[in-house]
Amino acid sequence: MKRPRLAVAAALTGMAGVLVAGYAAAGLTGLIDVAAVTALSILIVARGTLRGEKPRIVREKNPRQQPVTVRTADFPAFAKIASDLEWAQMSQRHYEHLLRPALARLAATLNRPHVDLTGPPAGDTDGPGVNRATLERIVSELEAGEP
Repeated sequence: MKRPRLAVAAALTGMAGVLVAGYAAAGLTGLIDVAAVTALSILIVARGTLRGEKPRIVREKNPRQQPVTVRTADFPAFAKIASDLEWAQMSQRHYEHLLRPALARLAATLNRPHVDLTGPPAGDTDGPGVNRATLERIVSELEAGEP
């Protein structure tokens, strides 16, 4: 029982000596620096020697309960339609050759042949494409199914 007390007394004497040496070397700044390093050293030693409570058991998750992640790569047709919609707003050529046939197929599939797919006048194929309002009208007619 004398040995642990002797170790504690030696550690306290050593820390006091280090603090005094820090004060002697650089005054109050040295004392503060040495005190900070000493406190950090005490925390590191204490963390290494003292044991905490027993860690909890980590259970593996059931793969059937994991949420399903949806990736854009899982829906390439959706990505193509979104791209065609963007390009159709920039170029009349893209609307006439890519988006309009796709919208016509979609209208036929949904049994809605009455949907008006006309965009801007077809004279200038290098001009700007369909405006957003026209695209919204076409999509609304496809969704609603109203003539």
